[in-house]
Amino acid sequence: MIQMTNKADNEMSHDRLADVAELYWIQGLKIERVARELGISRSTVSRLIARARKEHVIEFVVHRTKNSALELENRLIQKYHVRVVVADTSDNADNTLKRMAVGKCAAIWLNTLVHSNTTIGVAWGRTIEAMSLQLQQRHLPGMRILQLHGFGNSQTFGENYATQILSRFHKNFDASVRLLPLPAIFDSENTRNLMYQESSIRKILELRKHMNMMVTSVGTPNGSDPSPLFTPGLLSSKDIKVLHEQKVIGNLASTFYRADGSTSDIDLNSRSTGLNRTELMSVATRLFLVASPSKAQALHVALRSGFVTHLVVDRQTAAALLEL
Repeated sequence: MIQMTNKADNEMSHDRLADVAELYWIQGLKIERVARELGISRSTVSRLIARARKEHVIEFVVHRTKNSALELENRLIQKYHVRVVVADTSDNADNTLKRMAVGKCAAIWLNTLVHSNTTIGVAWGRTIEAMSLQLQQRHLPGMRILQLHGFGNSQTFGENYATQILSRFHKNFDASVRLLPLPAIFDSENTRNLMYQESSIRKILELRKHMNMMVTSVGTPNGSDPSPLFTPGLLSSKDIKVLHEQKVIGNLASTFYRADGSTSDIDLNSRSTGLNRTELMSVATRLFLVASPSKAQALHVALRSGFVTHLVVDRQTAAALLEL
């Protein structure tokens, strides 16, 4: 019993330090305002601020180079009015290093965004996988992890690709996991609608409507390394041709969108297990991870369309966004 109490006390202490650190350093509130927000005294706020720095709950990096990560963050915040973290990747970093850097920043940030009884929808993808490998262990009572959308195929990624990502979230947060055992895209709208009538699937879809947070990326047909949902194998050549004809430039968690941000009347969305626009916009925290400048245009549209509330990108993708 004593061990359990100590663990709970430590958890509450860490949460309070994170709350104070975020309000004071990230949101820029004065000590008096932080004290009012949290219902504690000014002297307690000052003490917790000092502890947060000492215990590395908040860390600082000084960037002296042009186009530093901090400078890029500030410019992206001004341009898109979302919360941003830029991973300080070197100019010669390859895609794998960029994904790992973005994944690490996202994993650290996630711990300040989640609380007990949070329900998170997690997408699958290479950058999300990089994040899952670097999660910082934390026990949060009542936390639930949902598979955000159906999976592609086992031939492309390996049989347990999506479940391994979810399993890491489960182990890291000691959270329950709800799988969505469906393909990302059905062969027909009728087949999808029939599967959605299954009681087990309906329960997952109902939970998905009440998510507090989603973690995803954007996919695009552009660049030397196009996203899986735009490549043959997951989609037929006919599907890919129709996407081109309908001027689709990106997708997020199996939901496709055009350059104007619209998602309606796109054929694949009627067969997709992705969120519709209303469901997407109802999620309070929408954390996007992107680690490729080739995705800048698709990400720009997602940002302009209001799909994103929190963003983690590498330095090169951040610079590409600012050039658009």
